[in-house]
Formats: sequence, C-alpha cells, structure tokens
Amino acid sequence: MKSYDVVVNHKGFVSLEIVDTILHELKTYLYHKPHDKLMRKRVYSLSVECLDNILKHSDLNEENHELLINYPPRFIVEKIADDYLIHTGNIILNENIDDVIFKLERLNKLELEGVNQLYKESLANAEISDKGGAGLGLIVMAKTTRQKIRYDFEKINKKFSYFAMQLNLKK
Repeated sequence: MKSYDVVVNHKGFVSLEIVDTILHELKTYLYHKPHDKLMRKRVYSLSVECLDNILKHSDLNEENHELLINYPPRFIVEKIADDYLIHTGNIILNENIDDVIFKLERLNKLELEGVNQLYKESLANAEISDKGGAGLGLIVMAKTTRQKIRYDFEKINKKFSYFAMQLNLKK
C-alpha cells in the first residue's frame, strides 16, 4: 500500500504573511522527512513559484469578496509514496484565459530540452510586468516538474473563472 500524506492544505485568502507561514510549514515538513536533497529543493522551489503565482496573478484578491467564499484561492501539497502533487487554484479574469492556455499548451508540447531553451530565452528577454513578474513562473514550473502541467478553468460568471492547476513531482 502506498503512503499518503497531506503536507499543506490552504484554502482562503493569500497574503505575504500567509505565504511565509505556508512555506515555513512546508520547510519544516520537508526537513523532517528522509528525502533526497534534490527532491526537497524541487518541492520547495515549485511551492514558492505556485504561491507567488497565486499572490501576483489572482485577478480577485480582496480578502472579504463574496466570490472568494465559494472560490477561494487554494494551495495543496500531497505526498503519495515518493511523489508529490501540488494543486493550486485562484480566480482570474475570463479575458486572460486564452493567454494562460497558450502558455501552458506551448510548455506542455515541449520536451525538457525545449523548456530549458525557452527558459534561457525568456531570461535573456525578460521585462518586469505591471504585476511584478517576468513571465518565468510557468516556465520554471514546467522545468521543475519535468511533467505536463494539468489545468482547468471553471467559469464563475461573465467576468471571472476559477483557474486550477495540478503539478506532479516524480522521484
């Protein structure tokens, strides 16, 4: 029988303080498990990227907004045997969905070598966006997982959808 553990399960508003708390909890968990050092670094690095993505790219991040009651941001890390699954979710504007799908599909079509090349090109041409990112987050996620990124969009209303992602880290 495979071992299973929910390492982190956060559903609700995300702030810098909450990100710090989640990452501290994760670091403590990883420190006390007999993983190889590379896997610990990959899990932690991927978690930082995911939380940064939620924090910077949620298009609705008002702590008490009524939509967040039914569609809260989420960050879940599960350990199944020697592998990790990371689930994220946040609200985005419907007008941004096509751009996100384009980026994810482009990454999912590439082999690891192609992802690495795209990463190098993006680093060389990076410009900081209005949201404070350089467009590297999804690329770093694909590079770190070495797996296809699973994703889904659930339409909430005419303006917003819930964007869910699942990342798989295999030993």
